[in-house]
Amino acid sequence: MDINLQRFAPLYLSTLLLASFCGTVQAEIYNCKANPTWFSSPSMPTEVAKNGKDGSSNFCDFYQFSWQAFAYLMSPSQANPAIKNFQDTTQFKELEINADGTPANSCDGIQSGNTLFVRVSKSQDAGAPFVIPERINQAGGGATIYDQNGNVVYYDVKFSKNMCNVSEIKKLNNFPNGTTELKTAWKVLKPGEESKYLTMKTNIGKDTALTTLGMIGFHLAIATTDHPEFVWATFEHNTNAPDCNTPATTAGWSFASSQCATALENKDNLGVVQCQFNNAKKQTDPTKVTGTPTQICREYAYGSEKSDLKYAENVGDITSLNRDVTQYLTGHYAVLKNYFNVGALWVSDITQDSSPQNGSTSNQRGSLRLANTVAETDHQNVDLNPATNQGFASNCFGCHGYSGTKSIMSNKNTTSGGLSHIFDDIAVGMGQCLDVQASQLINNQSDAKNICPSTCTNSSSKLTWNGQWTNQGVPMTVCGCCGKK
Repeated sequence: MDINLQRFAPLYLSTLLLASFCGTVQAEIYNCKANPTWFSSPSMPTEVAKNGKDGSSNFCDFYQFSWQAFAYLMSPSQANPAIKNFQDTTQFKELEINADGTPANSCDGIQSGNTLFVRVSKSQDAGAPFVIPERINQAGGGATIYDQNGNVVYYDVKFSKNMCNVSEIKKLNNFPNGTTELKTAWKVLKPGEESKYLTMKTNIGKDTALTTLGMIGFHLAIATTDHPEFVWATFEHNTNAPDCNTPATTAGWSFASSQCATALENKDNLGVVQCQFNNAKKQTDPTKVTGTPTQICREYAYGSEKSDLKYAENVGDITSLNRDVTQYLTGHYAVLKNYFNVGALWVSDITQDSSPQNGSTSNQRGSLRLANTVAETDHQNVDLNPATNQGFASNCFGCHGYSGTKSIMSNKNTTSGGLSHIFDDIAVGMGQCLDVQASQLINNQSDAKNICPSTCTNSSSKLTWNGQWTNQGVPMTVCGCCGKK
């Protein structure tokens, strides 16, 4: 069933009521436009534009940045037109994992590390066809999901090749402009579905026959000079899952049965409870490639709730650009009509931390509850106490903390705060240690023994303290952290 993107972006969202003065309602129309050159001459954006009235970047600028990047990554590779840019190993490396789950060397030029579960990845020459590792667990809690046909969903992680410059990057406070991280989700397609998905064929486990997979989710995170916190954006296939509150239809979903979608539509509380929406569990058996279908619904459309800061502007720009871009989705881009931008996330002031704050004082912007239904299924609920502003926030910054440039004591984002978990894995896989910034000054070995072990493991569960620490020129202490042996 082909669901038109318009059904996910009702026209009333383009005209959002913003203010009322003397009893007269003033309406503002959001009209974020696509640029045809994103598709005629695709290129990766290097910076977020600044078209705001005050000379800063407005919301539309960030969504244009996200769509331009997505269009480039979905464009044919010059090295091998049979694959897309994001699949081109001359541009993006595969994050490799050893058989025991520890990071492998992803930067040795040969894709030889084991996958997370079943199969040894085959060696690949630059530009060779993409081979997906058999990762069946989501980031965060490690949830595993199964579509309505009972087939498991697979995940892949890639990164821009500049991240292999570990020795240079770990000296920096922030990642270089253009640093990119990509995460994709794939489902097994049944006959007749191929035309509606971006597809690839690959061997699964010990099967010699090729299996056709369809892309259902796409995360991208890109660092720029103006936004070292990374611009985080996510895209989904439009038949993945219904909205929990207002499902567009009750049939045709990959991760919700007609019965369960009908329960949502009818607000049948008992039926909703029985469907156990978003109750995805971790699967540790690598041979468990089929299972009970997971019932999924989207907690927050476009990662936003009406009480969120600048909700109208955020949703208005997302939906208007999602509509406008469809006119350029022709030829090899036509399949992208089946995908939509869920939202993006960034910070307003890079000198300040990404930590969520209440109301108008929040430093975060965009889709404040951003989550991908097929990549963060059980992490969609924002668990923040509105009174104390304490707790875990289910958006990108909930797992990837950014330290503002104004903070001398905690602004080393390359090796502290967990901004990039991928970079930690790359370093460990290459056998390199990281100088991770401690949260406080260390004055003696006794202090170091109390502080450094947790400093290393808090940065990455794969790091352990090597017994070394040092105070640097600024009032800052770093602990030596290496891969666990």
